[in-house]
Amino acid sequence: MILAYQYKLRVNPSQKIIMINWLSMLRSHYNFCLRDRIEAYEQVKSPKLGNYSDLKTKAPCCPLTCSMSNKSQLGEPFKKSGKKRNAYEMQSSELPVLKKARPWYQGIYSSVLQQNLRRLALAFKNFFDGRGYPKFKTRQKFKSFSYPPNQVKLENNKIYLPSIGWMRFFKSRNIPDGFNLKTVTIRQKSEGWYVSIRIENKDVPQSNPKDLVQVKTAIGCDLGIKKLLALSNGELIENPQFEKQLSKRKTIRQRRASRKKKGSSNQRKAYALITHLDQKITNQREDYQWKIAHHLVRLADVIILEDLNIQGMIKKCRAKQDEHGKFLKNGQSAKRALNRLIRDCSWGNLKLKIESVAAKFGSICLDVSPKFTSQQCSHCGHIQKENRNKERFLCLNCGFLADADIQASINIGMKGLKTLGISQSKLLRVPQKVTPKPESTGSRNGEISVSLEIEPGNPQQLSLFEWVNGEAIPC
Repeated sequence: MILAYQYKLRVNPSQKIIMINWLSMLRSHYNFCLRDRIEAYEQVKSPKLGNYSDLKTKAPCCPLTCSMSNKSQLGEPFKKSGKKRNAYEMQSSELPVLKKARPWYQGIYSSVLQQNLRRLALAFKNFFDGRGYPKFKTRQKFKSFSYPPNQVKLENNKIYLPSIGWMRFFKSRNIPDGFNLKTVTIRQKSEGWYVSIRIENKDVPQSNPKDLVQVKTAIGCDLGIKKLLALSNGELIENPQFEKQLSKRKTIRQRRASRKKKGSSNQRKAYALITHLDQKITNQREDYQWKIAHHLVRLADVIILEDLNIQGMIKKCRAKQDEHGKFLKNGQSAKRALNRLIRDCSWGNLKLKIESVAAKFGSICLDVSPKFTSQQCSHCGHIQKENRNKERFLCLNCGFLADADIQASINIGMKGLKTLGISQSKLLRVPQKVTPKPESTGSRNGEISVSLEIEPGNPQQLSLFEWVNGEAIPC
């Protein structure tokens, strides 16, 4: 089993200066090696170079100016044994030369520099697996460095970081016995420095997933904005919108910071207050999502979520131009508020937490396509766009009336159980109430008069929809 524990460090001023300098140098080294990898990759990929190794300088194509690898130009491409090095090994062989050319890099622990290169190699591996193209790191995006296994010492509430020294940390919880210390990551946040300790115990399995035969209950979840989650059992989990709650305070602090003298200590302090507020929003959201994840795992053995294309949902609208080349309105300004709410929901992080907690306790977590789940009737299976009107759902075929989000979560749960081959009777769902289908009592001049029976105990059916010419129209 692999676990990760996070503690806050008690750093003295000299150690703080060392770690800040390390972050600055490691970020420069990362960007320098990233540029080398990008140039080598584009050089081999692009057919426009022709007989040149560089279009800007128009240097001729020869072994002295061209890369011998399509992954890197730094370092020796071959080992002493004659085997070819990969990109990480090539750039790692250049580290001794780097320390001679720039002596200030000698103060950084050598394994930390190697881990920095592994971080770059992982970014390119993710790119080749279909993820985003690696980007250069700014100061705001580069806030951590790592030590490899068996390099850090840990004693009670003290930790030893090579080339930095011993320091204390707030031991909020004990590390269980039998676990070995693995990768250690030091991260800078707005309120201080934190250490993330990764521990491993090979004798304990990572998880014991339940067999499909052992599954007793399942639950479907529909993601939303006003309601963060709508469950198939009728439970609605509200979205607190932490960022919206503190938006006014953040706006005031941003206005104050912008009025400070540029580069002054007062401006730096003002922007520090903004980062503290952002960190508070993040902490509140993380805590709320972890509680939701544990709540879902306690409810059912199988958790079924919808597989949303979040990046596509928050993508900018395409630009529109007329015949004269003038840009027209494309609705992006109206979509900006929706994109902000979607980011505040943080559906991706919520799903990762649910999957993590489910794997820890042996539950099954499944993603299914959300196609037609909000338009399909869970009672008769009829699919029609007009069945749903905002948060209301009324089937035009059988008269089934329900909350639209709960209705969608039921469909998501049924689709997931069908994928797993489990009986749909194990899905936790609200009792269904069906409104009789309206019957026509006669017609005159093409108009149909309709009589709709009201189900006992639900007198608000007629207040939700009215039947006119065979169509359900909201009141």
